Amino acid sequence: MIITCPHCGTRYNVSYEAIGETGRKVLCANCQRDWRQLGVAEDVEPASDESDEIVDAETEAALDDALTANDPKSLTEKVSVGSAVEPKTPSGKPSSTSGLGVEHAAVAAKQLRDYTRRRRRLGRTLPLARFSRVARWSIAGLLALIVVGGYIARQPVVERYPSLDGLYGFFGLDVNILGLDFADVTTIRGLRDGREMLTVKARIVGLRETPVIVPTVVIALLDSDGAAIYQWSVTPSTRSLMVGEGAQIESQLALPPEEASSVRLSFANARPVSQPDAAAGENGGPN
Repeated sequence: MIITCPHCGTRYNVSYEAIGETGRKVLCANCQRDWRQLGVAEDVEPASDESDEIVDAETEAALDDALTANDPKSLTEKVSVGSAVEPKTPSGKPSSTSGLGVEHAAVAAKQLRDYTRRRRRLGRTLPLARFSRVARWSIAGLLALIVVGGYIARQPVVERYPSLDGLYGFFGLDVNILGLDFADVTTIRGLRDGREMLTVKARIVGLRETPVIVPTVVIALLDSDGAAIYQWSVTPSTRSLMVGEGAQIESQLALPPEEASSVRLSFANARPVSQPDAAAGENGGPN
């Protein structure tokens, strides 16, 4: 049977089963408007076998997809349509627009993309959009300045706010706020007068341009898990150091614990600034 769009006059050849007795809602691919097509019993009786020609299923499916391509909502109410009759205007003259709607779908998609791009370009020129971009770049620049400044000036920052020392340590940045450090740490385990003896030697170096008072040094013996099992203190002979200066310390412990595997040096009332891996003695074993 042939159905005609009441809006633009485009005609389509469809099967009777596609419309049914109750009728269906149909979308015109030419003018993109829909109408309620009456059922077969209410609309027209089949005139002959020639007018009741039913096209193959593949042709119906292809044309059906073309009709509904521009209207996703109509997918639930679509009609399987056969070969489209040459669209005509209400005056009876052939229309220059195809009834399949495939070209319309491509044109509509391109127009939508062009419209979206135009809106984006226009939106970027609005004062609020410019202000938003400037604000974002300003915030990003301020954050970058804070990060770089915090890294470069971490020493005075931690001196001013000691609680930030842990924050720098979390990011792997060791900040020495004391101004002193250890160098050339060595341990010797051997025998003296028949007793086992552990000797610890180290050099304290100054890191600041101004003199720094040298506090008491705490020496701790650690087990294989890094836990302190024994510790004692040593008072350096030098009272203050500045950059480029150093002081030697040496201490001995009789009968050190057998489970001691390393030595840690730190300054009293300060976090450890050095944790050298000191084995049982020089050359890897007792003397």
